Amino acid sequence: MKKKLLSIIIAALLCAGVVSGCSSSDTSTETETETETEAEETGSNIIVVADTQYPTSLDLAQSWGSWYTSRWGITETLYKLDDNLEPQPLLAESCEMQDEYTWVITLRDDVTFQNGNKMTAESVKLCWERTAGINARFNETLYIDSMEADGQTLTVTTTKPVPAFMNGLCEPLTGIIDVTAEEDPTTQPIGTGPFMAVSYEVGTRAEVTKYASYWGGEPKLDGAIINIIGDTSTLAMAQQNGESDISVSMPSTSLELFEDESLYNVDGVAGSRGQVIFINYSNEALQEKAVRQAISMAIDKESYAEIINKGASTPAAELYPDFMAFGGTDGYEYDIDGANALLDEAGIVDTDGDGIREINGENISLRLLTYSTKAELASFCNEIASSAKKIGIDISVEVYESVSEQQKTGDFDLMMISFTMVPTGDPQYFADIAFKTGGSSNYGGYSNSEVDALIEELEVEFDSERRVELAKEIQSKITEDAGYIVVGHSNYYYVMGSNVKGLHTNPSEYYLLDANVYLED
Repeated sequence: MKKKLLSIIIAALLCAGVVSGCSSSDTSTETETETETEAEETGSNIIVVADTQYPTSLDLAQSWGSWYTSRWGITETLYKLDDNLEPQPLLAESCEMQDEYTWVITLRDDVTFQNGNKMTAESVKLCWERTAGINARFNETLYIDSMEADGQTLTVTTTKPVPAFMNGLCEPLTGIIDVTAEEDPTTQPIGTGPFMAVSYEVGTRAEVTKYASYWGGEPKLDGAIINIIGDTSTLAMAQQNGESDISVSMPSTSLELFEDESLYNVDGVAGSRGQVIFINYSNEALQEKAVRQAISMAIDKESYAEIINKGASTPAAELYPDFMAFGGTDGYEYDIDGANALLDEAGIVDTDGDGIREINGENISLRLLTYSTKAELASFCNEIASSAKKIGIDISVEVYESVSEQQKTGDFDLMMISFTMVPTGDPQYFADIAFKTGGSSNYGGYSNSEVDALIEELEVEFDSERRVELAKEIQSKITEDAGYIVVGHSNYYYVMGSNVKGLHTNPSEYYLLDANVYLED
């Protein structure tokens, strides 16, 4: 682990220096040259996308791979979120609640997989059964007990009432692939989308080509190349040099480079992606509520959003973004003096004069982990570490390329990640996976019986007004005991060349390439 961390630090220093190229830049240039040559030789209409993040597999059942197969136009879901995060039919014609435990889904009759096979209720059933057996998050989304397929009608019985069932049908993890196909789903999943996967090199490059028989009409693009560029400076440079047509995850600090509307189109919306600090409750010091509260009070969220992130995010009051009906309004304010007083009152003091407070004779020294592909995260973490010194808490920052392994093992004290908190438009999603005891994304082991009870009530409550009330109560309880810290909520941006047409940013982050995107001559 130390070797890995050291290599990351060295790479970051090299990329930050006067030498313009680091490995990701060199790889990007070679890849783009290949792409341009392909386009010239075939006369094809291929778009080039650059992103800092990537899946470990294109198998939509694995981890978070489905978010990428959805964005790249390979897989689709039965329902899709509109700009107001309301579910609308996509592969399904309708979804009707027969009773609190039974949903009847009528599928479109004109959808084929990218191998020509027809999508039927049986194929959806087989796909979902496979996904449910691989990814626990699927079971936290739809809570399926049994399914019955009959032609284009799929009847789903749930283990409990699921008011957000149709929202769940929009989660890319519920997307549909042909599980009977011979192709390897890790590199060539056979979906229903406008683009077919051709190849995938993990962390480097993906290639897709149009599916001419796409049910929604022949795609306007012939295909796309998706380049993974881990260094955000190189990401910006590739867009400026014309090597990328679209850049995803462009850091806010680079947006000023793309203000010339004759060359670029920057399309952004308020999103629900939060800069979330997960707290490891196995750490003795962090089990102390006063310590968690004091750390929250030492974070100047307003300055982070406006100065460090240059206005590209909104400071978080509580957990959910304030533009949602259930958004928070009453979180911890920046107050160094108040944080020190709180710790003093709790008897957590510095007894040996080294500037660090102690618990049971041990200095409060914490490891705060984050990753490099979201540029603002490391900056935020460094500021938090500096501010923590003012309240007698020692925080060291570790920046990795990915923290997925630490999420699995719990090898952290604090961990800041960028997490989309309301991707399906409903508060239950994040509550189930992160706030609930034993949730699949509850990386730090947070557990509060009152919160669990409220989440369980939310899971079965159909009245929309009561759901809003419950979501507010949940985050109020979590904020009260400083169970999580959300620093801010980022706006979601695509930076595009001015010749990219037909692309519209959706706040869910699920969508990018579709049949309507094209390059203007």
